[in-house]
Amino acid sequence: MEDRRRVIERLLAAHEAWFDVQRNHQFAGRAFPGYAEFHSTASQYVLVKRAKLWEASSHEYLFFCETPHLDEATWQDLLSFMTTEALAKVTLEPAHMSSYLSLVVVADKVDDGVVRSVRKAHFRKNFLFGLRGWVDLRVAVVDLGRGEIDTNTQGKPLRETLAANAFAGGASVREKGESTAVATVLSTASSEQDEAVAEASAARASSR
Repeated sequence: MEDRRRVIERLLAAHEAWFDVQRNHQFAGRAFPGYAEFHSTASQYVLVKRAKLWEASSHEYLFFCETPHLDEATWQDLLSFMTTEALAKVTLEPAHMSSYLSLVVVADKVDDGVVRSVRKAHFRKNFLFGLRGWVDLRVAVVDLGRGEIDTNTQGKPLRETLAANAFAGGASVREKGESTAVATVLSTASSEQDEAVAEASAARASSR
């Protein structure tokens, strides 16, 4: 079975090209072996940059944690953290459009009930009825014992990068410089941002 800490390190290394990565991150009285942030801003101008039509920023705040056994109590505690304390990571600057609060748990063993809970997990918070954007929850659990990865619906874009880097086979792919998984996730994020820009523009237009 893979060593949890080695898996975390591989996952952090895989994100370093695109995310601001921290190891041994302390937040809200908790210790995480890894943490990563991603920020992106899109804007459109008319003729000159002084005539800005719109600007929208997207963000992701990604927590990594590890445990030998992910049971229901531990999972619910982490889920509660992500939907309460972790919200403090979101900064509502004027251009804020969307943020993801993301959690990746690496465990030797995962209870069956937790797997079902992971897949059903859902959380969205709108700010000022969506006019100041929103935040969604992404969760993923890497079960080293089963060699499987489970996510909620919003967390599906995480799966490919995790699969490519969490297990021994995936690590060898990354070491050869084939960053297909990370590129796929960033391509997906770009597509999601375009969709979110359209959604935000529609929400703002309807409020006028």
